[in-house]
Amino acid sequence: MAASFTLILSPAFRRDLEHLPPRAHREVLDALQLLKTTPKGPHPKIKKLKGKGTGQWRLEVWPYRVRYDVVGHAVHLYRVRHRREIYGK
Repeated sequence: MAASFTLILSPAFRRDLEHLPPRAHREVLDALQLLKTTPKGPHPKIKKLKGKGTGQWRLEVWPYRVRYDVVGHAVHLYRVRHRREIYGK
């Protein structure tokens, strides 16, 4: 049986999510289900980032990216932004 991870949403993540278009909002929520069982991959939409500080992992939900970290059995969700905006924040 796969390990179960708890999703912890930061205030910034909640704000970002509220500002997404309705369709993107639903797609991100659906994609987050994947992080409950396999937050470190091997899904091709999940990638470990190098030298990016907070949010060492990213989940692609085209054209948006979810930045997060995995600590123990918790997935800390920091931001969900358009791919053009996410990496500089």
